[in-house]
This record gives sequence, C-alpha cells and structure tokens, in this order.
Amino acid sequence: MNLRSGSDFTESFALHAGLKLALKQRVFKNNPRARKSAERLVSSLEGSRSAYGRQLKMLQLMQKGASVQTMGKSLRSSRRTVFRYLNHLENAGVEITLSGETYHVDPGLLATLGS
Repeated sequence: MNLRSGSDFTESFALHAGLKLALKQRVFKNNPRARKSAERLVSSLEGSRSAYGRQLKMLQLMQKGASVQTMGKSLRSSRRTVFRYLNHLENAGVEITLSGETYHVDPGLLATLGS
C-alpha cells in the first residue's frame, strides 16, 4: 500500500498500525497504565464513532467487494457519506476499483493491521 502523507487517514493508519504492533510485541508489558491507554486508543480508532474506524470498516467490506448501498447500510450512513469516505481513501492513496456497482480494494490491504 502506498499511502500519501498528509492525509488524516494516513496519519491515523500509521498511529493505529504502530500501536497494534507495540501491543503485539508487548512493548508495554512493564507499564500496565500505558498498555491500557494504548488498548483504549486502538479501540477508539477502530470504533464506529471515528471517521477512521468507519473507513476501516469500508475497507474490510471492499476487500470482498461491496456496493455503496451495502457500505451505507453497514455503516448506517448516507450515500453522500459513503462517497465522501471513498474520496478520502482515494486521496490518501488507497487504490479502489469499481466493477459494475461493486467497489474493491486489494484483499491484503489491511494485513498490516492484522485485520
């Protein structure tokens, strides 16, 4: 994945990937408060209340192929919001392809996150 620097998605992705890796490698094993904070931040980033979390959900759906309607229903969002998120992802450097009415991304795209 060749993400462009400077986008909110790219910055959140880098933070998310770094925290997940640090947790996996038990970097915080001697500091339970830092570990708990990192876990809460990861959970917040992945949650449906954050734009980044919602964009992650879209990427997960598009790995298998998803229509705007499917993504909107899954996110409980309008078509306009889905298109806005698609634009944000494309501006961040995510390669999205359209086949008929189905959007796709590389199936290995989220491997960095272990998703």
